[in-house]
Amino acid sequence: MNKKLFHIFGILAIILSVLHLISFEGFSLMQNLSLLKLTISTLLVMSGMSSSIIRNVKINTVIVALICSIVCFVFLHELFEMSTVYIILFILLVLVIYILSISLGSYINYGEMDDKNNKPIEVDFMQETKLMENEFSVNIPTRFTYQKKQYKGWLNIVNPFRGSIAVGLPGSGKTYTFFYHYIEQMISKGYCGFCYDFKFDELSAIVYNILLHNANKYPVMPKFYVINLDDAHKSNRCNPLNPAFLTDIIDAYEAAYMVMINLNKSWVKKQGDFFIESAIVFFTAIIWYLKQYEKGKYCTLPHAIELLMRPYEAVFSMLQENQDVRNYMSPFINAMEGGAQEQLQGQIASGQIPLARLSSPTIYWALSGDDFTLDINNPQEPKIVCLGNNPDRQNIYAAALSLYISRMFKVINRPKRQKCFVMLDELPTIYIRGLDNLIATARSNKVAIVAGAQD
Repeated sequence: MNKKLFHIFGILAIILSVLHLISFEGFSLMQNLSLLKLTISTLLVMSGMSSSIIRNVKINTVIVALICSIVCFVFLHELFEMSTVYIILFILLVLVIYILSISLGSYINYGEMDDKNNKPIEVDFMQETKLMENEFSVNIPTRFTYQKKQYKGWLNIVNPFRGSIAVGLPGSGKTYTFFYHYIEQMISKGYCGFCYDFKFDELSAIVYNILLHNANKYPVMPKFYVINLDDAHKSNRCNPLNPAFLTDIIDAYEAAYMVMINLNKSWVKKQGDFFIESAIVFFTAIIWYLKQYEKGKYCTLPHAIELLMRPYEAVFSMLQENQDVRNYMSPFINAMEGGAQEQLQGQIASGQIPLARLSSPTIYWALSGDDFTLDINNPQEPKIVCLGNNPDRQNIYAAALSLYISRMFKVINRPKRQKCFVMLDELPTIYIRGLDNLIATARSNKVAIVAGAQD
């Protein structure tokens, strides 16, 4: 309530109380009540006064004292009349009402208190107050204070394909104020999409329910899929090494690189190291061999891991039969024929040891099926895919999840596709090679990147 209006109201109450008071003759209960109203009205005006001592008095204590004083004042006036006891009771009542009014005034005028933490934060310049909406935009409502006045405004992201990122401290409200509006408005405008849900199923549940409420907004209803490496009963299956999307051995190298780097994030700073490159190249050869063997029937990450774990003599003899991977295998074959067994075992073990951490039945099951493909923005078969992680197992799951994301980037960044969003919550928890290139080039293909990170 405005302080000036509050005082005007109190002054009017004083005038009415005085007129009411002089309308009675003699000392009566009604006149007594009028005197009480006059006192309260006077103190109502004084309630804007500040007192650090009185403010610390508990409101509950003051209210109890006020009730007791009013009872004595109203119902015992005939017993005491205008005696000394009556005057003392009257003074106590005035004091109690005064303390209560000051306390209430502190709450009503909280914006003018000395406590800086209770003052609204003012912006340095006027914010946007006009809604600018189009078929692609995301518009987030805001409220801000400028020159001691509160305004309602809009954060207008008129072209989300240029990329967006929300950075804030843990618990700062990124999900509620940022991701929720993006999900709700993009799905309501017919976007298909992909969501990396670091704390599954925090965002996935929101995506699913909003999709159900906006099913009529799509010419072709997107299918909803979830990859959950914790619980196979709540997960679909998808093969990120689908041979249809591995068009060149370079694609196999990119897949091997993403898996190895996410299992050993320190390797990012050691690119070019002999043993690191050996592990990536050997795994690349295995993936490309499986892609060509029996038309890619066994081209999955679980099959590639299991083949890598076999005795290297048998694996080498298989890989040498493939002309495309022979050059990749030359350093290993030369080491074996040259008798450098310790070096060779170190090269192979550098790939076997980290990949052994992915040997989980749930991971193998999820990564070896074909419930859906990663072309989420296919106009004929649009999809909304949620990829769930677990903070307690992020170092293990990151390898498989990064493979999904990197392979999806290769597929969706194509022209004449349906508009889609790629939502990456807690982006630093996963290494994605080529994210900067996707942001720079996917704008023209109607792919909106939305990322979140902790400050």
